[in-house]
Amino acid sequence: MRLLLLRHGATDWNLEGRCQGATDLELNGIGFRQAQEVAASLSGERIDAVYSSDLKRAVQTARFVSQTHGLTVTTDMSLRELDHGVLEGLTFEEIRASFPDFMRVWRAEPAEAPVPGGERLVDVEKRVWEGLNRIVQGHGPDETVVVVSHNFPILAVLCRITGTPLNRYRSFHLDPCGICHVRYHPVGQWQLIGVNGKEYLKPG
Repeated sequence: MRLLLLRHGATDWNLEGRCQGATDLELNGIGFRQAQEVAASLSGERIDAVYSSDLKRAVQTARFVSQTHGLTVTTDMSLRELDHGVLEGLTFEEIRASFPDFMRVWRAEPAEAPVPGGERLVDVEKRVWEGLNRIVQGHGPDETVVVVSHNFPILAVLCRITGTPLNRYRSFHLDPCGICHVRYHPVGQWQLIGVNGKEYLKPG
């Protein structure tokens, strides 16, 4: 089975460098354009199903893809972004100034670091991995499935597939509407084919 893990398009908070996590923001103009372009790039491919986080920015991105194939979007809360708790809406500079102890731990060992009022990255990894395994069990080996999610869930999945320690999630990088190509084999093996594909995005 072929899975295309797609990060949602850009929002205002993405461009402002703010933590948005569970905050339910919509795509901005750039994000809509990115979603349209990725949908156009996939229009000639066989897509059998489209899944998405239930947050608006992911659903909006997923709908562009699903509509070009006459499909509906199935939402799944397990695909949600890391809940940033009291950090939501803050820039990284503001977080460093107001939560220096947390930032020291996050920089060194982010996997187990409890986000103030939010989630741990290791808990995000667990729920998204369980969600992806439910998804693949519902599809055949020759199908292609698009899964629209967020930065931390997808990075956690990449770590899991490649055996990279979750504390080293920064080994990977994912831009808005970047695609990661993954293959799932019936024996339960996962294979990473490509990371952050975005050649389809037009400059500007």
